[in-house]
Amino acid sequence: MGTLCLIKGHKPLISETFIDTHIQRLTGEKVVLYNYFPEYTLNGRTLRYFYSRRPWLTKAQRLLPQFLYDRLVTRHEMSDERTMDFMAGFFRQHNVDVILAEYGFNGADIAPVAKALGIPLVVHFHGHDAHREPEISAYRDRYRFMFQYAYRCLSVSHYMTQAMLELGADPQRIVYNPYGAREYFFDVQPDYRPTLIAVGRFADIKAPYLTLAAFQLIAKDNPNARLVMVGDGPLLECCRSLARTWNLEAQVSFPGALVHEQFLPLLSQARAFVQHSVVTSYRDAEGTPNSILEAQAAGLPVISTRHAGINEAVVHGETGFLVAERDIEDMARRMQQLLRDEPLCRLMGAAARRHISTNYSINRHIGTLSDVLNQARCLPR
Repeated sequence: MGTLCLIKGHKPLISETFIDTHIQRLTGEKVVLYNYFPEYTLNGRTLRYFYSRRPWLTKAQRLLPQFLYDRLVTRHEMSDERTMDFMAGFFRQHNVDVILAEYGFNGADIAPVAKALGIPLVVHFHGHDAHREPEISAYRDRYRFMFQYAYRCLSVSHYMTQAMLELGADPQRIVYNPYGAREYFFDVQPDYRPTLIAVGRFADIKAPYLTLAAFQLIAKDNPNARLVMVGDGPLLECCRSLARTWNLEAQVSFPGALVHEQFLPLLSQARAFVQHSVVTSYRDAEGTPNSILEAQAAGLPVISTRHAGINEAVVHGETGFLVAERDIEDMARRMQQLLRDEPLCRLMGAAARRHISTNYSINRHIGTLSDVLNQARCLPR
């Protein structure tokens, strides 16, 4: 077996724990590329300046005087021929025998190189890469090429699968692979105090201001209730301002972006998890939010929306409640219901934990991905 090359794109984000899990738990030799095609980096070094199918020529070029190097080499560095040269040199030097592209955009960018070099390609979609316009419009031709070449494309929800089919994916090459909650979430023991918790980026698809607006409707009737909104993002200041405007500063807190070790105690001090995800005007949507899986694994019922993979992850009336997108009145009613009925929260929390253990195991998620990668490796060359 050779080396797995994961193409990550941007540097790690706190919210992208699912990709960290791939890097940590997939077995065998791995190399992880960051940044975007063709300016990939490995361990902080840009590939184009360190790899080639003809390394002796690259070394010789560096001995040239600066004026000759600029005239003979610099313009060539950005050519398609040079890109193929250093990519081929990198894959050969690291003995790469399969590529895992995280996100469809990264898969579409690397697909022509992978095909030219005969390296199997697997693409894991995650959310905006299947939904968000206008980025997808700019990628439609590249997506079609990728769907024709990639061995398999993985989807995290049935809603996403339908979007991929509409983009031209072969249904026989799509593998359903929702995320899984890591083991330590099952060790959380909530005390079910009257605190609602939200964890996620303050971004359009998560519409945190709608979660806050729903809480505002029931805050006066529940003076002991608290809402903790964990995360960072472009809408954070908007939500802080709304909390001040609605005189909710004593009941709502914004601790910022936290790593797992920091927000696990907050899950143990909560009664329910809340998130008001929506499809945006530019058609962006969630995949299957990991935070909703993790909250249920921690024994918390979830109040969220009938949105993308959330429809599959939350069993309405058993592990939580689902409301229509942008229906803050219904979300407020469900908040009120759980804040006033601790025994129901405990029953739903126990059911949620069983549901995630049975249907959203992290070992199943990694096992499915590993099987696909190993099958790709066995393709005839």
